[in-house]
Amino acid sequence: MKEKLTNILYLMLDELINAIVVGSKAIFILIFGIWLAYFIAGRVRKILLRTLKDEMLSNFLSKLAFVGIMVMAVVVTLGTMGVQTTSIIAALGAAGLAIALALKDSLSNLASGIMLVVFRPFTKSDTIEVNGKIGIVEDISLFHTYMKMPDGKLIITPNTNIATSEVINYTTMHAKRIQAKNEEIISNKEVVRRIDWLVGVSYTSDIDKVKDIIYKAVVNTENINNGKEDTSKKIFIGVNELQSSSIEFAVRAWVIDNGLFFSTKCNMIENVKKALDSNNIEIPYNKLDVNLIK
Repeated sequence: MKEKLTNILYLMLDELINAIVVGSKAIFILIFGIWLAYFIAGRVRKILLRTLKDEMLSNFLSKLAFVGIMVMAVVVTLGTMGVQTTSIIAALGAAGLAIALALKDSLSNLASGIMLVVFRPFTKSDTIEVNGKIGIVEDISLFHTYMKMPDGKLIITPNTNIATSEVINYTTMHAKRIQAKNEEIISNKEVVRRIDWLVGVSYTSDIDKVKDIIYKAVVNTENINNGKEDTSKKIFIGVNELQSSSIEFAVRAWVIDNGLFFSTKCNMIENVKKALDSNNIEIPYNKLDVNLIK
């Protein structure tokens, strides 16, 4: 009886030692895999930043590399612990269709994110408008795009929504790529936006006089580009349409600092209103004349 008990204790001790060894190996492999994932992702990001000069694309691809290495580390860890990874992979393959259907929205966001990064309709720090919301692109992750609004709010939008919507990019890029001896690429990025505004005046007003008054009010507004350095950015004022109760003028003016776009537009409209009032030019409102016949 004593001998049997001793054998059982020896077997339990052997199993415990074996479990400790296997567990230690598994923990070491998992920790090493996590470290390797961070290391490779960081190296990929640095190399892509140096070669492509595109922060958003570099971040996206480094995240993909991180996720791939982490998946491999988990599979190797499970294999070390004695789990039949081949059966797990086979089971996942058999359940692939069900998983794809269950995660179709997430997979669609992932595919849309890849399309946005590859075709690049916008890049980081671009000012874009999506579904009536204007913001600055902060980042594109595997599943979402992050936009910072003018009021400081952060909008997190699924990539599918952006990929399937009309995107207005208010940022223009004029890039001059110069291949130097050290193979550096030099880019010059200019961010500009244009104010488009309509204003109506009375039919009794003189068109040339109104255009001159509006032009002076606009050009004297701070942060408005007068077009002297770039004629394509000249201020435009012209008759847009003859409305039922007013002559409608179109006003187009480019700003200098894109960050002050909203305040510049408000100041410009205020200056035009004050200028028209000081010259006794009426801005008509919709009204209905009723004539009574006795």
